[in-house]
Amino acid sequence: MKKLLTIVSMLLLTSLTFAQKADQMVGVTAKQLGHGGAIIASPVDMPSMLYNPAAIGALDFDQIGIDISLGIVNPPREITSAIGTPIEGVTESNSNYYLGMGNGFAVKLSDKLILGTAVGGVSGMGVDFPSTTLPNNPGTPFPENVSVVSKKGLLKITPTIAYKVMPNLTIAASIQIGQQSLALKSPAFTLPQTESYGLGASFGLIYKALPNVQVGFSYTSEMDISEYTFNGTSLLPNPSNMPNAIGEGEYTMDMDSPQNIAFGVAFRPMPKLQIEADVKWYNFSAVMDEIILTTPVGSSIPLHFGWEDQTVYSLGLDFQANECMTIMAGYCYGATPITEENVANNIGAIAVVEHHISIGASRAWTENLSSTISYTHGLFNELESSVAAAPVKIGAEQNIVFFQFSYKL
Repeated sequence: MKKLLTIVSMLLLTSLTFAQKADQMVGVTAKQLGHGGAIIASPVDMPSMLYNPAAIGALDFDQIGIDISLGIVNPPREITSAIGTPIEGVTESNSNYYLGMGNGFAVKLSDKLILGTAVGGVSGMGVDFPSTTLPNNPGTPFPENVSVVSKKGLLKITPTIAYKVMPNLTIAASIQIGQQSLALKSPAFTLPQTESYGLGASFGLIYKALPNVQVGFSYTSEMDISEYTFNGTSLLPNPSNMPNAIGEGEYTMDMDSPQNIAFGVAFRPMPKLQIEADVKWYNFSAVMDEIILTTPVGSSIPLHFGWEDQTVYSLGLDFQANECMTIMAGYCYGATPITEENVANNIGAIAVVEHHISIGASRAWTENLSSTISYTHGLFNELESSVAAAPVKIGAEQNIVFFQFSYKL
């Protein structure tokens, strides 16, 4: 029975998957991605308020600023599995293209008071592994060799108010409104897509310490997302009526978004060149250590992901080649929050990419209108389980192309 519950737990966990730095996007616009996500001290556009609400007080515009950005995310993922068989096999996900976006708007009510709002897909994604993902195990009451499909996404809206205390100091706060969707399909159960909503808050500041040095800080609270309710079905045994399955009914699960702290320093060694370095900390251990799935018969199944907290380091370069053209480059590193002993509990997860390299370019068409394109590559990384009973590897890489239009008045 203990072995069965272990296998069941692993199969449940195969259905959840994430993207970018753990489940956080490096950025949600072409400019943010082009700088490797290093935007806390020297924001690059209106949607930067998603990461530091003080951004709208530090950007250069007279009355109104608008940014619209769309992109394509291509994250090839694979599972190498030998569960239940001595033959090792590699399965690739069939779902390899997703849309991303980040949009923002701000207006100056006075020289000191600025209002704005931004919306962006800050985390999520999914997998679509075919039926060859796992070999069948005759010791379980259901077939394992079926498809594993999932979809997760968190969309944030951040109404923001910023105030310039002094010409060189801006403080700001945002309400964090979230819509998180989730759909899961595994050998053990099928939970159709549903949405939950959450609230949080953020605070930030940007201070120009010297003519060529600017620092930024932001804190974002844990987002309390309402409990998911799925009208799903499961082949798991009913504890009160074995060997009959739990079957149709209402399944519930609670999954919040982590709090984070960010700090950045921007330095301009010469008029045309700026360098920024950021550090971000995500409290994943508070929300992704263990999640409880409650079944229609009242039983509770612990899903032990075992995620650790993550520290992300970003470096961004910005060089003004001429009056119309700006070249940008970035690098971002964050060690995966998944440990080797928990690989089998995160089968199908794409939270293993650790290094991202970015390039981009912006072109000013008029005094008020510009466009940007960027490309980001997440280097392939593979993580192997240290548990001898479950030899599993999960691997992924990423390609991200974003376009952006910026207008200020």
